[in-house]
Amino acid sequence: MSEHHMAQGATDAALTGECAQSQVAQDAPFGVPDWPRALWRQALGLALLAGFALVLRDRWSALDPAAIWAAVGAVSALQWSVAALATFASFAALAQYDALMHRVLATRQTPSQARRAGWVAIAISQTVGFGLVSGALVRWRMLPGSSLRDASRLTAAVAASFLAAWAMLSAAVMLVAPVSLSKGLPQIAVQGLAAMVLFGGGALIALSLWWPGGRIGRWSWRLPSLPAMGRILWLAAADTVCAALALWALMPEASGITFAALYPAFLIALGAGFVSGTPGGVGPFELMLVLLLPDVQSAPLLGAVLAWRAAYYGAPAILAMFALIFAQRGAEMRLQECLAAPATPLSARAAALIAAAPQAELGLLHQGEHGVLLCPDHRAGWMIGRTPQALIGLIDAFGPTGAVALLPDLRSAARAEGRIACLYKIGARTAVAARRAGWTVAPVAMDCRLDPQRFDPGIPARAGLRRKLRKAARAGLVCTPARQPLPLAAMARIAADWAASRGGERGFSMGRFAPDYLTRQEVILAHLNGRLVGFASFHANAQEWTLDLMRPGADAPDGTMQALIATALDLARTCGARQFSLAALPPDADHIDGPAALVWRRAETGAGCAGLRQFKMGFAPRLVPLYIAAPGRAALALAAADIACTIRRPPPLPGNGDAPPHAAGSTSS
Repeated sequence: MSEHHMAQGATDAALTGECAQSQVAQDAPFGVPDWPRALWRQALGLALLAGFALVLRDRWSALDPAAIWAAVGAVSALQWSVAALATFASFAALAQYDALMHRVLATRQTPSQARRAGWVAIAISQTVGFGLVSGALVRWRMLPGSSLRDASRLTAAVAASFLAAWAMLSAAVMLVAPVSLSKGLPQIAVQGLAAMVLFGGGALIALSLWWPGGRIGRWSWRLPSLPAMGRILWLAAADTVCAALALWALMPEASGITFAALYPAFLIALGAGFVSGTPGGVGPFELMLVLLLPDVQSAPLLGAVLAWRAAYYGAPAILAMFALIFAQRGAEMRLQECLAAPATPLSARAAALIAAAPQAELGLLHQGEHGVLLCPDHRAGWMIGRTPQALIGLIDAFGPTGAVALLPDLRSAARAEGRIACLYKIGARTAVAARRAGWTVAPVAMDCRLDPQRFDPGIPARAGLRRKLRKAARAGLVCTPARQPLPLAAMARIAADWAASRGGERGFSMGRFAPDYLTRQEVILAHLNGRLVGFASFHANAQEWTLDLMRPGADAPDGTMQALIATALDLARTCGARQFSLAALPPDADHIDGPAALVWRRAETGAGCAGLRQFKMGFAPRLVPLYIAAPGRAALALAAADIACTIRRPPPLPGNGDAPPHAAGSTSS
């Protein structure tokens, strides 16, 4: 229970499409709702308040103020103690909720700072009202280095996401323990409305999987991951249960009301507070409780609510004011320390490990969308990719200590971001380490490897390759290693035509065309009569080469791709590389049992998949299995589906595709 329960403007955040990671609307730069909408909403709240008062006029007229104060005075010390403990538990859940939203929004505030700012902002804003404004101002003051826009964005995200969690939680409770809102809305109708809300929640979950972020006009959204959604719902439940328990503890024993009867009414009363926008929902909250609990005498009930407001609103607000006053100087000192301390880029610490690593595919870091997770002693690292649902260790870890040292760190970093931990395209040794750690492991691809020092196109298994090379030679195709500067304009035209004919480029674990990215790779060019008709790029280091981009032009002769690879093999052999990868293929569905076979069989029906397999197998490579792993079967299925969606529909590359590797997890600075 917090400023996102009762505060002015909480529902405006949801109505304007502001949810986790959304950008603040241009006409409300600090997340403050526009005044016409706010005034209209306030008028609606007052009208509903008047309507409730009219319905209950007979009960209100019979109230005895002296009896209400007598009920407050009758609260025992034990009741106050239980209410205080329940209030503490509710605010502990809310503090964790704030910390979670900081992780979702990647604010880089420490968890302790996030929790402290969260409970102080909640305690103050739920008492003074205008939650989006007061909550943002308090968080701005409590969080060193944050801007008012950042604090407003966080407050709006907290409000909207909690509102969604409250709706789902209330619907679930109403479905199990419905209440009759009035004579005209029986319990069966309440259950029907609850089922509709839950159906909408299911649609939101599906949207988080298949379309987690986007923009339509001035409406933008970026939904949290499913793990984060689950934790938001759990924390909302813990918060409201403890808040209701604090109220129930202050009820007179003679009321005879059970907690199971009070909790559904409590949730609906919160909804009345949402609509009203009054500080703490004062008025509508009490009216709705009286309406929903007709068997409880009004005076003892309102006396308990008055005592509850003192315990749940008054005491936390007083403590929060002291925390806000004394935290200001500490925030200024921490900010000065941060400004004075020399900053060492974390990617510089990882550079030596990356340069010495045998995995050439680490060159994918130069696309700028992936990061590096380093273990605390900086002796091992992992290339890290993010999808909406998962934090993924790509290929094998690098460094002498390897995956064993980093698996716990990866899992902790994923938990801190509200994502699933996952490993993708890992080798057998890493897969064994993950299985020993209790992870679920499954085959995901077959790496096609060659030894450039021993590669011989003359063996019988490569007869088809020889035919393709002869066709390319007869057509007059010439393949040569590229020199700087690259013919980027001609390459860009070929890449654009190639992408257009295939529905766009794939991404995430596959490279995409970007000029600065290509300048860091080994590139082979294919010319026909002096005109560029195709190119291939490779991640390369002293130990191995790995195929990345393969872009034949529409007018490239048959055998162009084979000729590009053959030229690259010759160059890799000259450079002393011992391994050459044609990149991965999905495993053969005919050799897999169970549901996974259906997935891979469907993948093989995609455009160009059969031809790609035939092309790579023409080199008679050695097939090495690669694996995917996650902490459980459900997590593995969700992460695999999310990776597949991200590969097919990758987000735009950051900047110009040449951003330096950035850090992830506990070592981030």
